[in-house]
Amino acid sequence: MILRAAILSLSALLCGCIIFDQKSEAVVFHQFAAPGAQPSRTVSAGPQLFIPRASIPSALRRPNVVLVDDGGWVRIEDAHRWVAPLDRAIPEAVGRHLSALTGVVTTTQTPSEDHLVLLLTVDKMEIFAPAGPERSIFSLPGGTDKADNATLQLTCRLEKADGTPISVKTLAQSRPLKDRTPAAFVRAQSANLAVLSAEIAKWLPTTAPSSK
Repeated sequence: MILRAAILSLSALLCGCIIFDQKSEAVVFHQFAAPGAQPSRTVSAGPQLFIPRASIPSALRRPNVVLVDDGGWVRIEDAHRWVAPLDRAIPEAVGRHLSALTGVVTTTQTPSEDHLVLLLTVDKMEIFAPAGPERSIFSLPGGTDKADNATLQLTCRLEKADGTPISVKTLAQSRPLKDRTPAAFVRAQSANLAVLSAEIAKWLPTTAPSSK
């Protein structure tokens, strides 16, 4: 009797594992598109650039892809998740873009040698919906007669290693969104992030600023 109970319990556990795995297979993971390693790229003569975790709105601080519209409506996509936490994924993608564009050495770990620090704050990462009765993000999936836009706004603060401020810049980019799906949103925001990274690359100093 005890043996039969043990076998039934084990069978139930195994069935539970199978159900969990089937659910996990339905989850789609997303990441920002960005250049890979550039081994042949000439390394910049400037200082290393440390990009710590980005500051992001509280609504986005979760593993799920979160769709927020400009009216404040939030939709959490349980079946769509980020490969890495969003506050880490954004600096990593920006760092890869900057390395590819300028040759600057970027890192998400504090360097031991002298370096600059690029602090990123995500002000907006949302869908701008044209005014109308269907502007709520909860009308997903579907579209409107007027095109929606994926918008991204970053505030960038450049500092010396000791925290001395160098400059601050706010950048924004918007891109048409064909439909309000997580995949389309990630593609549009990847393109926005690439454009903003190119703007950051132009703004960075080419040599270390004087400490005097």
